[in-house]
Amino acid sequence: MEIAFWILLGVVVYTFAGYAILVSVLVLLKRSFGLGRKRVETKDNELPRVCLFVTAYNESDYVEAKVNNMLSLNYPSDKIQYLWITDGSNDGTPEKVSRYPQMEVHHLSERNGKIHAMNRGMQFVKAPIVIFSDSNTILNTEAVSIIVKTFKDPGVG
Repeated sequence: MEIAFWILLGVVVYTFAGYAILVSVLVLLKRSFGLGRKRVETKDNELPRVCLFVTAYNESDYVEAKVNNMLSLNYPSDKIQYLWITDGSNDGTPEKVSRYPQMEVHHLSERNGKIHAMNRGMQFVKAPIVIFSDSNTILNTEAVSIIVKTFKDPGVG
């Protein structure tokens, strides 16, 4: 009985702290031997086009904040396609988004679900990198730059 107690206690401790400690040690070892990924620097003229893809259903309450967030990202705006797919929305979401000239809106009156909207919207994408986001998700201003730099690494994607 005592052996079972110590084994189970060890499992619990490992679950809550041991795994984190093990990963931290492995990362330190990896860095000390120089095995970490090298950062790839990119110039603005080499940056690829990116599509910020938002699917929305009755999200009019979030449109203004999301559009402001999208326009404030630290990435050249001429390299970003702002794409909104608003299938089935009947609360004025497509009309609100359409007020912003930078936003490309494709609305379908019937609602077929998020996955259908995403699949339908892919025909409008004009960029090699697509970043999917919900309308109520606020992105860090550096998010697009970090994603693009990550994809510049030949070991990624």
